[in-house]
Amino acid sequence: MKTINKYFLLALTGGLLAFSACSDDIERESSPLVPESCQGASFSAANKYDYELEPEAAMELTLTVTREKTDGTATVGVEVLDNTENVFEVPATVSFADGEKEAALTLKFPNAEIGTSYNYALKFVEGDYNPYLDKTVYVSGSVIRIKWNPLETAIYTDGMISTLYGVDYPLSWYVNAEYASFPDGSLRVRLNSPYCVAENVDDNGIYDGYPYFDSESIVNPNVKMQIDITGKEAHIPAFKFGAFLNSSDGQLLGGSAYGVFKGTKDDFPLGEVAYDKEGKLASIVFGPNSLFASIESLWAVGKAGIATNPTTLFFSLEGWEEYQEASAE
Repeated sequence: MKTINKYFLLALTGGLLAFSACSDDIERESSPLVPESCQGASFSAANKYDYELEPEAAMELTLTVTREKTDGTATVGVEVLDNTENVFEVPATVSFADGEKEAALTLKFPNAEIGTSYNYALKFVEGDYNPYLDKTVYVSGSVIRIKWNPLETAIYTDGMISTLYGVDYPLSWYVNAEYASFPDGSLRVRLNSPYCVAENVDDNGIYDGYPYFDSESIVNPNVKMQIDITGKEAHIPAFKFGAFLNSSDGQLLGGSAYGVFKGTKDDFPLGEVAYDKEGKLASIVFGPNSLFASIESLWAVGKAGIATNPTTLFFSLEGWEEYQEASAE
């Protein structure tokens, strides 16, 4: 490694020397000066920039702006670089009171429609930020208002955990599920806390949670599993289950293999979506090799397994029963 570094340094030095030899007549442009009045404005590291809002939520978001100088009152300018359909109302300035290090920048979007994603990008006016400081002076984000509709019945069968552990398969349980429709015709299904602890099982052998978890297994009880649907294809963005089987392994995690691992849809097929005669969701089936599974300790070193057992979601008891009978043949 020392030899590589040595020759790399020699090559780099030679390049700099050659550049200098060819640029005798070029005058280097001086670095911009920072005006004494510069407040050193930046966006706080604690800000969140992408929002999914319920239709009833306030149609505004607030970003925290900070400054290096705190003496005296001050105003810093804000430039808008992106504003989808000019839906965002962005103040031209942010004002600080004497001694104040932080101030609020509130963006309003009263005309944002449900189901449409709107993007924004902002930066501070030159002279109000210090380009030599390692601070965030440019940000971008998005807002979408989503109307979630409840799904009366949702029966989930996990095929990911059995990829890593020798647990029984199949095991099915009821989950709290919702869906949202978007203007482009796509859908999104959301499972709320899908890997909760099982307390009961009904006469069909369907649990009300995952039977191998107990209260100590749950790390995050508010996990939301997302399934994006376009036509008859479904994709699960990678997510953490919010639970573990062995605490030393860390949280379980998984999602669609396509897009995470090198390969095509033939290698890692997307989920198959079926609709009933009325056009409503009937089922989502992620077949063999569609999903991956891992745990934090393995993921940290770049390891994961491809699920050979299907993961399914049925929106009626009848559909679930038919699938179980067909799978048993």
